[in-house]
Amino acid sequence: MILLLFTVCTPVFAEEAPSLEGEDLFNSTAEEIVSGEFTLNPVELIQRGLKRLFYEITQNRDVLVSMIVIAAVSGVLNVMQSSLGDSGVSETAFFACFTLMTAAVVRVFSLTLGYGVEVIHTLSDFITKLSPLFALLLVSSGSVVSASVFNPVLSAAVYVITVVVDNCIVPLVYLGAVLGIVNNISDKVQITKFNTLIRSLAKWILTAVLTIFTSITAIYGFSAPVLDGVKMKAVKFAVGSLVPVVGGLLSDTVETVLSGTQLLKNAAGVAGMVTICSITLIPILKIGVMILMLRLAAAAIEPLTDKRMTDMISDITSSVVTIFAMTVTVAMLFIICIGIIVGATGV
Repeated sequence: MILLLFTVCTPVFAEEAPSLEGEDLFNSTAEEIVSGEFTLNPVELIQRGLKRLFYEITQNRDVLVSMIVIAAVSGVLNVMQSSLGDSGVSETAFFACFTLMTAAVVRVFSLTLGYGVEVIHTLSDFITKLSPLFALLLVSSGSVVSASVFNPVLSAAVYVITVVVDNCIVPLVYLGAVLGIVNNISDKVQITKFNTLIRSLAKWILTAVLTIFTSITAIYGFSAPVLDGVKMKAVKFAVGSLVPVVGGLLSDTVETVLSGTQLLKNAAGVAGMVTICSITLIPILKIGVMILMLRLAAAAIEPLTDKRMTDMISDITSSVVTIFAMTVTVAMLFIICIGIIVGATGV
């Protein structure tokens, strides 16, 4: 029955999730950076963020209300049946309310998981399209070694992240949510420690992926630009010394062209980071609001209903927190990698 609830509630995301496209935003941001028109107003960003936050809270308050109503009904039924002294009927009434509460919580879980997976796939698709452009700009700016190193790193990051998320993180998160429900159906079945292990394993995998790829990018960021710098100095020296009459002029022209290309490369890097933030911001905000609603619901219904129902909501909330961490970690990984590449090859 639990798996059926997950199956029924999963398609909700397909109807409610917004379309996430980053190419147009990237192009417009890069053009504004190159033309000098790009600005970031912190006050305006904070105002927009708060406005969106309150909007999401308003849109999802029904989740909190429905959970409180179910818990209140469960508490009233429990009191009525306890006064009659029929424990069997009382337990049946609890399971009926527990099933309704589980359906409501699983719907929230499925929606947040859909947001997280969709964002990660969108980011991977965006980085896949950005990587060749970035490599071309690196080569054009004279960073041939950096292009040959960083392009495979970005491609590998996209592939590994997609595989890890689809084949490791998502199944572990699903398993953790199912175990969180099973663990609270009856006091006789206790798998709390195993459920904690599952959630910890998902977080360890995320941390390992982030650490490995940022470390590799940082190591290459120290070595590759040095080789590029030596090669470019050799080229400019050769042009200035070996070409008669106009060698010095050609050397200065080469340096000017490379500087202009570096500007385009830096603009592409900044535009890429801005686009990543824009793609992830609203879904992360939505997931964060869902976490807030679940925590408020668990706190509000604790005096009203059985402890098992509150613990079930807390366990599902932990799985949603893992989804939040997964989405933020992947976005951070791509931002850090692009930042290291831009910073290391900026001169």
